[in-house]
Amino acid sequence: RSPSITGNNILLIPLGKIKPNKNQPRKIFKDDSIIELSKSIKNQGLLVPIIVNEDKNVKNNYTIVAGERRWRAAKLAGLSEIQVIVNKGEEKASSLASLIENVQREDLSPLEEGQAYQNLVEKHKMTHEEISKYSGKSRSYITNLIRILALPKRVKSFLAEGKISFGHARTLLSLKEEEMNKTLEDIMKLKLSVRDTEDMVKSNKKSKINTKKDINILEYEKYLSLKLGYQVTIKDIKGKGILSVRYKTLEQLEEIVKLFNS
Repeated sequence: RSPSITGNNILLIPLGKIKPNKNQPRKIFKDDSIIELSKSIKNQGLLVPIIVNEDKNVKNNYTIVAGERRWRAAKLAGLSEIQVIVNKGEEKASSLASLIENVQREDLSPLEEGQAYQNLVEKHKMTHEEISKYSGKSRSYITNLIRILALPKRVKSFLAEGKISFGHARTLLSLKEEEMNKTLEDIMKLKLSVRDTEDMVKSNKKSKINTKKDINILEYEKYLSLKLGYQVTIKDIKGKGILSVRYKTLEQLEEIVKLFNS
């Protein structure tokens, strides 16, 4: 049936007449978040209407511009109809509305957010500066998010699964694939923080500039790091040098001392 008007240009539309936007930035919706929202809708109703576009091919059918979480929660709450505002703007405005709602209301994953920004660049020829203005994010932040889309599949899967953070991924961008894989393994095995990873990458680059470290020394560093569970660095000059173990707290220092005593 045709949608009914409830006032202030807000329409009441059957949920079955509304479909998600295939270009929606968010690809993963947290079940517990949707359940919590559905309970709120049951108790208080839908406080904020969703925004939709009218389907150009099917009369009285609509595509979500912003509010897919609310639409999903309304279905879960057993509603048959939902309040909507029909968007009369152009496609670019719809894409921006969908992106901004997701960024501001509930964090997208770095890859989802980066892809959303990339879509604005490719489809609507927007610059990083323009996206920054509309989204409220810094231009460098947007640039780095788009850059991580070019990372190897393995690194992106680790990022998507939450095994590494956006900060880790951003640091890996400066490395060649072979170095990237080695650093990724070190991050996982040694549980390196973003700062630790940045320091290690800087140290490795500086070491390459100054002198190429002996392969045996590198193996000793790797072996001792895995054995102790802390990052070990060896500076060797003609058979003499310094062995250092990196720690971040006094508790870790005490643990290292116990390891050496045992």
